[in-house]
Amino acid sequence: MEEFNLVDLLDSQELPLKNRVNQDGYYAPGTDGGTCTIPEKTRQRMPVARPEDRLIPTEPLKPGEQYRFHFDMSRCVGCQCCVVACNEQNNNPASVNWRRVGEIEGGTYPNTKRFHLSMACNHCLDPACLTGCPTDAYVKIEETGVVEHKEEECIGCGYCTWNCPYSVPQFNAERRIVTKCDMCHNRLADGLEPACVAACPEQAIRIEKVNVAEWRESHAHEANAPGVPESEITISTTRITLPKDLPEEMLRANRHCVEPEQPHYSLIFMTVLTQLAAGGFLTLWLGEMLSHVFDFLKPLQTFIVFGACGILAVTGLALSASIFHLGRPLHAYKALRMWKRSWLSREVLFFTLFSFLGAGYAGLLLAGNQFHLSIPYTLRFNLGAAVAFFGMGGVFASAKIYRVPARPAWNTIRTPIRFFLTGFILGPLFAFTIYTLYSLIRSPEGTFPLSVGAVTPLLAVAATAAFLQLAVLLSRLLPLFQKLSPELFDSTLLLTRRFRSHFVIRIALLAVGGFLLPLEIFNFLGQGGNSAAWLFSLGSASFLVSLVGELLGRYLFFVTVVPKNIPGSFFTTNGGGH
Repeated sequence: MEEFNLVDLLDSQELPLKNRVNQDGYYAPGTDGGTCTIPEKTRQRMPVARPEDRLIPTEPLKPGEQYRFHFDMSRCVGCQCCVVACNEQNNNPASVNWRRVGEIEGGTYPNTKRFHLSMACNHCLDPACLTGCPTDAYVKIEETGVVEHKEEECIGCGYCTWNCPYSVPQFNAERRIVTKCDMCHNRLADGLEPACVAACPEQAIRIEKVNVAEWRESHAHEANAPGVPESEITISTTRITLPKDLPEEMLRANRHCVEPEQPHYSLIFMTVLTQLAAGGFLTLWLGEMLSHVFDFLKPLQTFIVFGACGILAVTGLALSASIFHLGRPLHAYKALRMWKRSWLSREVLFFTLFSFLGAGYAGLLLAGNQFHLSIPYTLRFNLGAAVAFFGMGGVFASAKIYRVPARPAWNTIRTPIRFFLTGFILGPLFAFTIYTLYSLIRSPEGTFPLSVGAVTPLLAVAATAAFLQLAVLLSRLLPLFQKLSPELFDSTLLLTRRFRSHFVIRIALLAVGGFLLPLEIFNFLGQGGNSAAWLFSLGSASFLVSLVGELLGRYLFFVTVVPKNIPGSFFTTNGGGH
């Protein structure tokens, strides 16, 4: 009896699908490899293997060209094959999606439409992730235009995730660094499609060549799509083909789903304390300099040593807190590399110089006080001016870090104003508190040696800054009425609804610490009170209440920001991964 062989049986049969496979074994209806043909109308709406239907370019790039993605929204069915293939190809955890598929919807019932949008890195002409990185961990490959991330250089600061308006770079908690799509450039070099391109069953994703100079002038026509951040922010190179029957108004499917961002506790403490230190030193230095002009400020000349040491301790605490934000804190030194380009590098540089010069300034004054040395006024003035300059420069650099178009609630003039006002509130109050402590320790009678006129500038500056800070806080409510952008509006909604109680407490703490307690100090001194213990209690209470208020305000600063992003699915928060 002849042995049954399934392969021989199949080879002998005229099976429909068998005739749609070409000689290379690929599904190719209507080609030379099979006898089955399909109508041209059907061929136009379904992917078929034709020579002109190349998924990647076959010719090498010409000078002035680079690779880019092309996404055809009319073909995408939202199957997520590209997402899965990308994760498998790059061994990413489920929480990290270099390619994401979102949804947009629009129209009027019964003529409603929903389309899917698949997007990865756009390999922009002006990549914000590259320009903001403090360690030079990004490079735009000259030969291909691909924006590649150098993992060995990354310290996990996450600054690139704030800069990118598409939220492409993502922090990998398992590896403690940021990672992103590189267009599978190694596969492209071998003539293979990127994983997402090869996996798409509808051929909705392709790789194309683009002339850089021409695209820079015309990108707005084909790089923009409903719900996608404006291409001019970074000059996205991804070409998006929109469906012909797209309704005029299309909205994100996840527009209702807005959640708080990460609070970044280490950055809360670092930013507030560095601003306190910068404002406090400026206050002390100006007071010491002016004491040579105004007699009622002369006691500050003996206090400046004590105060400078206190400011130095706060600075050290602030810089120590900053490294806990990094994924790889042992590599923090790399953050100084790109000081010519990155505001984060400049912040690190300014505050490093502030701390070292401040230590030198305090040490010089301490040596002069202990050994009765005569320190030239010019030296004290110039060194103190340098310390104050780098402190204020560090605060300015901190503000510039957050002035990124990808986060509209941060990208306003309010950010630098708030940062400087924090220093001008906490700095004078800290100086006043330290001075009352100094008086309490040095005065055997427990009396306060300064007159009302001497402490008036400290308290007046703090109260004025607190008033201005209150005005800035209330101005955050304006987007509810102006509706300048969806992200600004959603950010204000988070502040006034989900975090309403936090916002009210923050305003109350500002009023008590910045107005009421300083007013009580004025009242106590005006009535002739000179108890150093009581003034220290009032001063420390005013400082601590204001400090808690500024820390709470910085917490709200981080959690209520709504970033720009690509559309997500119905259940996706802030356009994040699925």
